[in-house]
Amino acid sequence: MKRSPAFSLFSKTLYFIYFPRPADALLSSSSSYSVAATGSGALQPSFMAEYLVTSCGFSPENAAKASNLLGGIASRRQPDSVLGFFKSHGFDDTHVKELLSRNPRWLLLDVEKTLATKFRTLQELGFSQSDITHLVLAHPFAINYHDRTVVHKIRFWQGLVGSNDVLVNLFKRRRWFLGYSIEKRIQPNIEMLRSCGFTDQKFRTILGYHPMLVTQRAENLRALISRVEGFGVARTSGRFHWTLWMLSNVSVERFNAQKKLFGAFGWSEADFLDAFRKAPGFLTCSLKNLKMKMEFLVNEAGYAPSYIALHPVLLTFSLEKRLIPRYQLVAALKSRGLCAGHLKLLTYIMCSEKKFLERYVIIYKEQFPELIELYSARK
Repeated sequence: MKRSPAFSLFSKTLYFIYFPRPADALLSSSSSYSVAATGSGALQPSFMAEYLVTSCGFSPENAAKASNLLGGIASRRQPDSVLGFFKSHGFDDTHVKELLSRNPRWLLLDVEKTLATKFRTLQELGFSQSDITHLVLAHPFAINYHDRTVVHKIRFWQGLVGSNDVLVNLFKRRRWFLGYSIEKRIQPNIEMLRSCGFTDQKFRTILGYHPMLVTQRAENLRALISRVEGFGVARTSGRFHWTLWMLSNVSVERFNAQKKLFGAFGWSEADFLDAFRKAPGFLTCSLKNLKMKMEFLVNEAGYAPSYIALHPVLLTFSLEKRLIPRYQLVAALKSRGLCAGHLKLLTYIMCSEKKFLERYVIIYKEQFPELIELYSARK
């Protein structure tokens, strides 16, 4: 992963334990360190190694490495004040260990000038104490950045997703999400997607399911849009953004392997592309899973591959939780003469679970009392 040329050897030593960060994440630190943490009479690194083991839960090996960065601490007062601050703000021992493992020099931070100020800034942005805990754990450099940088980034995302709750969930799922440059990475991608018809609501939906769509490199997003258009899905189509999302999870090699798989069941290339345009969601299934679904639908349920090609949405449902139990239950009804007429697979697979129970289970409970138990056992 490429990093900023300004990322010096000293910085690498300073953050010797770190998580992968976005390529264009800001790497400079703006935190103020406590004056009490430095000066003459510094204790030996071995003292800090013991402190990190007993007070912070470090392993002896990691504590020895980290203590080399903390030899300037003159007493327990400074690190204890940092630990006390975090624990008073909802961070448990596991949280503190995780934070300090990545940022051991945080034990040098001035509690009043730095930590308290940073936390007040986050509170002023509308985050609760528990929200701040999750945010700092996922994005610890929120403490290192200048306040105005953090405020700028968070306000941007608040405006886009429309809710702090959604934003916190996004931060929980995607570590280092705040590290991407708004001006260099995010804003250009959003403008590109808006040219494809993305509304604010579509952005919120996509960010909930696949936030990396807006954080990838511009050239990759541009190529992805071209792929979707190359398959005949217009930007004005209501399916465009879903197709874009689905295809972003499928490499060219995997796409071609899936095409070959369905070809073995008799689909032409035109069949495959038509199915893809109708229900791009099936592309996210593994080759093994798709093969098992086709074998079940063709060999056990008795449907022609051409029928499935016309109704590819069938391939988007779970084999074990939907296709098999519903098919077998309806087959059991038919064998007892309880389900008259020719009932198409698509009819009962597509309906909601509530409607399926009402139409095919509850109304037959007197004639077939064990039906509900049978259906539940097969799910």
